[in-house]
Amino acid sequence: MFRTLTRAAFLALACTSALAADPPYDLLIKNGRIVDGTGSPWYRADLAVRGDTIVKIAPTIDSPAVRTVDAKGAAVAPGFIDVHTHASRGIFQVPTADNYIRQGVTTIMEGPDGQSPVPLKPFLDKLEALPKSINIGSFIGHGDVRTKVLAHENRHATPAEMEQMKALVVQGMRDGAFGLSTGLFYTPANFAPLSEVIDLERVSGAMGGVHTSHMRDEAAGVVQSVKDTIAIGEQGKLPTQISHHKMIGKANWGKSVETLKLIDEARARGVDATIDQYPYTASSTTVEGALLPAWTREGGREGMVKRLKDPAMRAKIRAETEDLLVNERGGGDANNVQIASCDFDMSLAGKRLGNITKERGLEPTMTNAAETVLWLVETGRCRGIFHAIDEGDLVRILAHPATMIASDGEVPIFDRGSPHPRSYGTFVRVLGLYTREKKVISLEDAVRKMSSYPAARIGLVDRGVLRPGMKADIVVFDPNTVADQATYEKPHQYPVGVNQVVVNGRVVFENGAMTAERPGKVVYGPSRQLP
Repeated sequence: MFRTLTRAAFLALACTSALAADPPYDLLIKNGRIVDGTGSPWYRADLAVRGDTIVKIAPTIDSPAVRTVDAKGAAVAPGFIDVHTHASRGIFQVPTADNYIRQGVTTIMEGPDGQSPVPLKPFLDKLEALPKSINIGSFIGHGDVRTKVLAHENRHATPAEMEQMKALVVQGMRDGAFGLSTGLFYTPANFAPLSEVIDLERVSGAMGGVHTSHMRDEAAGVVQSVKDTIAIGEQGKLPTQISHHKMIGKANWGKSVETLKLIDEARARGVDATIDQYPYTASSTTVEGALLPAWTREGGREGMVKRLKDPAMRAKIRAETEDLLVNERGGGDANNVQIASCDFDMSLAGKRLGNITKERGLEPTMTNAAETVLWLVETGRCRGIFHAIDEGDLVRILAHPATMIASDGEVPIFDRGSPHPRSYGTFVRVLGLYTREKKVISLEDAVRKMSSYPAARIGLVDRGVLRPGMKADIVVFDPNTVADQATYEKPHQYPVGVNQVVVNGRVVFENGAMTAERPGKVVYGPSRQLP
């Protein structure tokens, strides 16, 4: 006997049937080798995503999904987290951040080396409004905090000025910064005494922040600079990190034995001191920052150019620049300095300093190369690449358990200039060259250094590990073929061996191409104060 359903019952039955027919998962990745980010051995499993969250990992998941990806035995890992980038150079022009996504990087951090917008909120609001493929967060920069209060003056801050700087740090943390970064190598931060930094870091640390440091000296004074970085954390009572740890100049090669011992000793007594590193034997920064003494930059560019126009002062600067070419970032050879870009002449990109010196009609002596440096600096702003790092130090630092991977890169506009290849290759270079080929670290530890470790360092509690309940930032790559392609001569080359990249549950890269998805989010630090 048939019964007539009420309208309410009919609708309820229809809804139940529709729900039953809907696939329970939005994305299902099958047949993968799960490298979960913790450093534990890989295992075979399927992984299911609903919305932006991992909901299940099991040996076999047979339920239907809106989208199924067959990993075919490739590694399935957490999306990589880069805690040290200068992504503001390019992110608004290339919001897909192809160079990072194609390496498997799903979250990047801005504001390192003491450099950030002050105040921070307008920058973060602009990022919020940007349709982007990648997650991004920021530190607040000590150098720019100091500039806001003391401009480019070479002096100690007064008590009133210290209070102004502390207020700016507090505001930066409330805006969403993950901590206060320092760049004591650069002016005007170079003019700050250690006590100033410690006092400001106490403010950041009390609000849950971490300290990251481009140290005052990575050459002759590298050991003392590591001691200072440890002191900032120990006395400021917050986690402290050496950025892009390296030894600059042949006379300093091998000192990583001593600096790593200092880190071990600090950690043994309870100081939360860590390291990040990129896997290259060349650094990159501004030409004036690398090859002019810090005192020349008091008063900003105006003060620097004025000194260069004074004949006696120019001779003094040239002599000190020659010393830096011989003993530090020049590595004893003018052609160890490579131009990445010059705002006044893009044709200089990729050229070596010795060759530029010859093109100017000068013999390529170190004195003449130093004069060419001064000409470059007074003419405009140039960035350089400096080949003065030893492979032995690189490997020793990479193998250390307190080291994580970070690029110190940017978001390049493809085929413009000649940037450091680290922007295109850092993470895949570790996986290909230093994990598979040189076997410096294991696959599982390499992934840990790129995912859970940096996530824990800055307090990203919902990313960095493949586990139900975590955000679905995922990279699928072939450990047997993953490799960097970018070189110093041809940096604009994407890597190979990365198959798919997922950000917040949506596939942003597959089949060798970026997709139309823009699921990237702004991530915020622990003391963000909502409007």
